[in-house]
Amino acid sequence: MAKRTRLVLIGGFLGSGKTTLINKLAQRYIEEKKSIGVITNDQGKYLIDTEFVKVRGIDVGEVTGSCFCCNFPKFFENVERLSGECTADYIFAEPVGSCTDLMATIMTPLRSFHKEKYSTAPLIVLVDGARMFDRALDSVNLGGYLRHHQVAEAEYVVLTKTDILGPKDVEIFLNDLKEINPDAKVITYSAITGEGFDEIVDIINSDEESKKKPVYVDYVRYADAEAELGWYNGIFEFTADGYDAYDLAAALLEDLGTKYSPSDVAHAKVAFTSDDGHVKVSLIGSEVSIGGVYGTRELSGKVQLNFNARIASEPDRLKDAIRETVKNVLTSKGVKDCKMIFDDCFSPGKPNPTYRMIDG
Repeated sequence: MAKRTRLVLIGGFLGSGKTTLINKLAQRYIEEKKSIGVITNDQGKYLIDTEFVKVRGIDVGEVTGSCFCCNFPKFFENVERLSGECTADYIFAEPVGSCTDLMATIMTPLRSFHKEKYSTAPLIVLVDGARMFDRALDSVNLGGYLRHHQVAEAEYVVLTKTDILGPKDVEIFLNDLKEINPDAKVITYSAITGEGFDEIVDIINSDEESKKKPVYVDYVRYADAEAELGWYNGIFEFTADGYDAYDLAAALLEDLGTKYSPSDVAHAKVAFTSDDGHVKVSLIGSEVSIGGVYGTRELSGKVQLNFNARIASEPDRLKDAIRETVKNVLTSKGVKDCKMIFDDCFSPGKPNPTYRMIDG
């Protein structure tokens, strides 16, 4: 059999650390002289995660306006381009954070129709360790239902952010995850300390392929859970005079955070792009964290601000809240020429997969 490109899907709820992990994996394989491709995904467009990967010189494709499962042809078009034009040895694909049922809609079609050309690694799902304190996997609530199903269908579960958890917390959370999915291997991982990273690399480097059968999902509850969230994407431009990107991003996110309960904030992100650098900062719940810096943190000259937010909110309210936040914060910092280039906010419609193969 000819050499096959290795496809690696890394799922998990919004804010669980998927983009950060994929970036670290890509850098590891680039250092090993391997060719890498990444496919990002979102219900909206102008994705911060796409830019986060692209500025690092990595070949990237994206599926916007729907999840991978609802637009399998576009997803696979990206797979073919990256494996062909870019001759990628490994393709990392990051489904949108509210997506589940990947085993039936992506993994089974890949291994049923394309196994001669592609080696599909076992499905890896990330779980935000910090969110576990808030009963994040409680399937009684809609958000918990999505997270619960993501864990249930995983072949490997990665408990992230373990650097901020105590040993007893880790033990409790591991037991919770094993109770949901006793067949999955659970890996503890920290992007800060590097714990568990080599174990994840070992899965990718192995000959093991996805083989799990799909897990039942209630599409009515699935649709209701996605519709709980307002999805905002906006682009703004302004002129900066030596602002610190992290301080400005933190001010924007903290101001937005005052308008919502922390439990409503699934994930909000801002990114600044200038001639000299790219900075990404995130808000999850009430916690602000820097996602990555490429180049300098100092913003000078023309700057583009990309604002993505996924928050339990009516779309119109969320749009107004972010517009107000951008205006007030930038004005308070002395910015006088901020211009909105694009913004949009909506709640996703009912998932309608291209394929749903439940017997694979």
